[in-house]
Amino acid sequence: MSDGYLPGDAQGGDEPATVRALGELAGSVETGAVPYDRLIAGGRRRLRRRRLLTAGAAAVLVAGIAGGTAVLGERGRQAVSTVAVASASVTAAAAPGSPGAPATVSAAPSAAGVPATRDPFTPVRVKLAEGAANGHTWQAWAALWPAPSSKEDFAKQARLIQAERHETDPKAKPVTQKDIDINWDPRIDRVNYYYTVDGKRQADDALPAVSAPGGFPAAVGGASLGLHDDAGVPAVVIEGVQAEVAKVVVAWKTGGTTEAVAVTVGDSPFRFYALAAKPGTDAAAVTYYKADGSVERTTELWLRTS
Repeated sequence: MSDGYLPGDAQGGDEPATVRALGELAGSVETGAVPYDRLIAGGRRRLRRRRLLTAGAAAVLVAGIAGGTAVLGERGRQAVSTVAVASASVTAAAAPGSPGAPATVSAAPSAAGVPATRDPFTPVRVKLAEGAANGHTWQAWAALWPAPSSKEDFAKQARLIQAERHETDPKAKPVTQKDIDINWDPRIDRVNYYYTVDGKRQADDALPAVSAPGGFPAAVGGASLGLHDDAGVPAVVIEGVQAEVAKVVVAWKTGGTTEAVAVTVGDSPFRFYALAAKPGTDAAAVTYYKADGSVERTTELWLRTS
């Protein structure tokens, strides 16, 4: 990450390289008054351009980290959408442990409304949505695993996640040291999307990376789970959205709409929603609404659901 200096600048020296470079450039002007103001302005423009380029590179870096998380054994089909991290805190949301999954105790909320501690070994598990189809009941869940502060803790966390996934999917890949070396970043949380049918967790899930609170803009994933599973229910869609999004409405190509409420998960700077897809069709348009009813965005590019 850039600290705002130009290449070659002294950091703590008596004379920053930016000043020396401007002085040398001013000295090269042979006639007339030295255009010092214009030289300073030009240097500032170059500095601003470099900061913008650095910010863009950081976003690309995090998107790469998000994609790299798939090596931990992800099976869900993901469509990544760029989401800016909200600056405001969101209220922690706790939910009972998922049926068929290890019980989870959420951290107690602090006076500010967010967990007092972020335990990388105890996820905040939230039920996002539930419904019924073909005589079966389904529930969609998100388990937020806070970013570990050390590579050793990340290795422990990754193995805890893998063990939980392995209970329902024996094909889940074991965690390797290469996985740890590539994916650890103290600014990145993991969120495990999964769903249950009649109280039993299904094998298909997803594990996208998301920015931790106070992090930088990143990519947050969405997944269509159960597309190829014979679980008796349609595909279950789970996606992360900006914190300002309160509701998502999907208009289907064969007609009709489905609405979903976006909820908070722990102290994540994102919200998450889930819904069951309409069998035999894909989305024609997806509209994201803010709490005041205004449209945050509308897109035709969405997850495949059939």
